[in-house]
Amino acid sequence: LELQVRENFVSDDNLVLSLKGRLNSVDGTVDSEILMKKKLLSDQVLTRLDVGAMYRSREDEIQYYLAGKKKVELSDDGLTLLEAKGAYHFRPARHKGEARGAVQLTQKVFNFTEDQDLKLKVGYDLGRRRLFAQVRENNWTFNTDSSGFWGVAYDFDGGGDGLAAAGGGRRGSVAAEAEAGT
Repeated sequence: LELQVRENFVSDDNLVLSLKGRLNSVDGTVDSEILMKKKLLSDQVLTRLDVGAMYRSREDEIQYYLAGKKKVELSDDGLTLLEAKGAYHFRPARHKGEARGAVQLTQKVFNFTEDQDLKLKVGYDLGRRRLFAQVRENNWTFNTDSSGFWGVAYDFDGGGDGLAAAGGGRRGSVAAEAEAGT
């Protein structure tokens, strides 16, 4: 089980400061991340372009990145989307960069039950070369991919910021199943 805390601060000109922390309740390790990015919004070519820098305590290094996203509405109500995402992360300490990308189809279902919305997502991660899926309701999220990974998360405040608990693992992993409470 992992406890996560995150908070985002957004200025009027789309400058974002994001703070994240994780505590692994099994081995007691702590990981943190600080991210500063500028969101550039456009409807011309890309839906959004982000430029930023981040520091992760686990890797003890600064990374710079450029990321873009294009959303295409497939339904008149805007609830079905096709998204293409790409990013390039550069690590100056290693003199190395890494390209990432994904294509995903998202379907939102408002009022799936009374006071409960549902979001279904399927896609392909180009960097990891695997399919992925996500089912999300107001507070619960289930993630899985074609490598056998699975994860369940509960967001205590339902808004994406704040406190969350997560567990998961790989198929056939006794430690991961015990960690997730199964």
